[in-house]
Amino acid sequence: MPDHLAAYFAGSSRDAAVHPLTHHEILSLIAPFTRRGRQADLEASNRSERRLCFKPVEHGAFSATIGAAQEVLTLENPRGKQFRLIRTLTLDNGLAATLQVEGDDPDVLLTKIESIAPQRQFRTIEGVAVAFSYQLTGSDTPPTLELTRGAATVAGIHVVLKADTVKGYPVAIELTPDSAGPVELPDDLLAVIGWGWSPLRKSRGSWNGTLKARGREPQRSHQLELKMEKAVGHMARTLAQPPSQFHETLRRARWAVTFRRGIPLLFFIGLMALAGGLTMVEMPQDSIWNLLLMGAPPLLLFAAFSMRDTPPLEIPPLPRRFKTDAWQLGSPAPAMAAVPVATGRDPTSPASTPVSERDA
Repeated sequence: MPDHLAAYFAGSSRDAAVHPLTHHEILSLIAPFTRRGRQADLEASNRSERRLCFKPVEHGAFSATIGAAQEVLTLENPRGKQFRLIRTLTLDNGLAATLQVEGDDPDVLLTKIESIAPQRQFRTIEGVAVAFSYQLTGSDTPPTLELTRGAATVAGIHVVLKADTVKGYPVAIELTPDSAGPVELPDDLLAVIGWGWSPLRKSRGSWNGTLKARGREPQRSHQLELKMEKAVGHMARTLAQPPSQFHETLRRARWAVTFRRGIPLLFFIGLMALAGGLTMVEMPQDSIWNLLLMGAPPLLLFAAFSMRDTPPLEIPPLPRRFKTDAWQLGSPAPAMAAVPVATGRDPTSPASTPVSERDA
C-alpha cells in the first residue's frame, strides 16, 4: 500500500495540525467583511485555532416585548477552503440565538447570513421571549433554515429544545431551573400536550424529555418551531396558575398520559398471556400457523431493538391533585452569564490567544 494511503487510513493526514493564520491570510479573509463595515476584533480572535472574531454590532429593540440585541460574527477556518461563519445574537437578558453556515467562500457566507433578518430568530409567546438557532443549508436564495436549537426561560425554568439530532429520531428537550432552592415539577408537565411528548425524567439538576420530529426539511424545522412555541405557551399558562388548576383543567389529558405510559407493559402482559394460551391449542406440525408461531419470538425481538425510541416498561403513577397552593420553583439565583458563542471548541480550554500576539 502506498505511504500516503496508509497515512490517510491511519488518520494522520486527516488529523494533522494546521498552521496558525498568517497576517496575509487574515487580511484576505477579513476583506469581504471590511467592505461591508465589519471590523475585526483582533483581541478576541485566535490565530492558533484559525478563528476570527468581529466587533459587536448593536441592534435596537426588535419589538415591544423583545429588547435590544448584540450581534457578533465569528469566522472559523479549520483547514484549506473549509469555512464556517457563525452569527450570535444575544438579548439584554442573556438569551442567545445562533445562525451558522458552511462553505468555501467567506464572502458568499456573509451574504447568506445577512439575508436572514435578526428578528427572524426571536418570537414572543405569552409574554416570553423564545430564541431559535439555525444552520443554513442548500444553495437556494434565501437558503433553507434548519432548526438546531430553541431556548426560552419560563418562570425561572430554562427550556432548551435540542433539534440538531439525527433526522427521524426524537429530539431532546431539557428543563433546567435557574434557582437556588428545591424545584418540583410534575413529570407529565409537557406530556399532556399530546402523543408526541414523552414524560419528563428527573436527572441531576434538570428534567429531560423527548419530542417526536418527523418529516423532511424545511417541514421538520417548521413543526419543531410550532411545538416549541406550544410548549412555552403551555408552561407560561400552567406555572402562572396554582397546581390544583393544572390537575383540574387537564385531568383527562393526565389520564391519557397514564394510559400511554402503560401501553408497553400492557403489550408485554398481553404477549405473555397469548403465549400461555397457545400452549393449550393443538396445531398440526405442517400448519402454516405453527411456522409463524415459531418465528414470532425472533421477529418481535428484532422489532424491539429496531425501534428508534424504545418505551420503558413501567407501572405509571396515577394522576393526583397537588397538595400545595403554589408551584415549588425555588428561590431566585444570581444572574447567569450570557451563553458563549458556539464555536465548536472546548469551553474548558484555556483563554484564546489574541491575534495580535506573535508566534514564539
